[in-house]
Amino acid sequence: MATLKDIANLAGVSQGTVSRILNKDITLNVSDKTRENVVKIANELGYRSVAQRYKKTEDKKGITLGEDACIGIVIMYEMKELQEDIYYLVMLNLLEKECFLKGWTPVRMYRDDNGSFSKSDDRKLEGIIAIGRFSREEISDIRKFSKNIIFLDSSPDEMHYFSIVPNYHLAVRQVLSCFFKNGFEEIAYAGAVSTPNSLKEIKMDPRYYYYRNSLDIRGTFDNKLVIDCENNSKSSYAAMNNYLDKYTKPPRAIFISSDAAASGIVKAIQERGFSIPGDVSVITYNNTAFSYGSNPPLDSIEVYIKEIVESSIWCMQRLFEGDKPKKIVVPCELISRGSVKTK
Repeated sequence: MATLKDIANLAGVSQGTVSRILNKDITLNVSDKTRENVVKIANELGYRSVAQRYKKTEDKKGITLGEDACIGIVIMYEMKELQEDIYYLVMLNLLEKECFLKGWTPVRMYRDDNGSFSKSDDRKLEGIIAIGRFSREEISDIRKFSKNIIFLDSSPDEMHYFSIVPNYHLAVRQVLSCFFKNGFEEIAYAGAVSTPNSLKEIKMDPRYYYYRNSLDIRGTFDNKLVIDCENNSKSSYAAMNNYLDKYTKPPRAIFISSDAAASGIVKAIQERGFSIPGDVSVITYNNTAFSYGSNPPLDSIEVYIKEIVESSIWCMQRLFEGDKPKKIVVPCELISRGSVKTK
């Protein structure tokens, strides 16, 4: 069976160019000769048309998603926000890579001036992978392009959609266990206390929920140790400075809910002359480039982004085979780099 790669090799163009030509993408800037040559090669090889991309399975009632399918990718953040918090940017890049490995064509979707989702051409989307949290109105907007949606990092409706989320409870247990083991009982939390939930309704952030619940059980929760800020460096820097203005010194141990907030917290602490881990022990969440590139490098919760992305590909295949929706919870791991002062 002919594939995009076969056609691309013979035509001397990229797989993406072949896909866009065969899907009649009028925005593609190539010569008529190139278009004609690609179509001719595809016909000679017996390449399947868009309508033939699916095949019936013998052992299931559903259908199998074939090669060269177009998969939409929509993300909750705009590019400016992605540059501030690269967690989703890494996830986006890995997802596009996995789609290419499957022979699928990833199609990014964008918000227009009215905030509605759109794409740059008229290619039909066989499915959509949505990264982040979306409101009911946004999900309804996304469904106009395809009802076959997989959600990453949120689970808006477990009865109707496949979803993949990190294990927040496990993450917080590992963080607190590390602090307790090293003699810390009074542990601060820095980050968002309330964040949009899976449907962008403002709810308690799951990392804060498990942090507070765990310390409540031990009888050590102290609201004075909560440094509430948005998950970005500007907000966290201001919040940490406000805390230091009020209490003159930082908490002895801090769990920071995101690397995006960690940079501001660390900067404020160090500018006041305090050291990590000498004066303050720190564990952050996400384990992006900031954690291991920080000075000093920070202990951090490694969220298995690759496994989350690979699970989304698996879910898309199961969806087209007729499986019922599933919620996959992916584990995580505490990476130690010496930012927690040991006994």
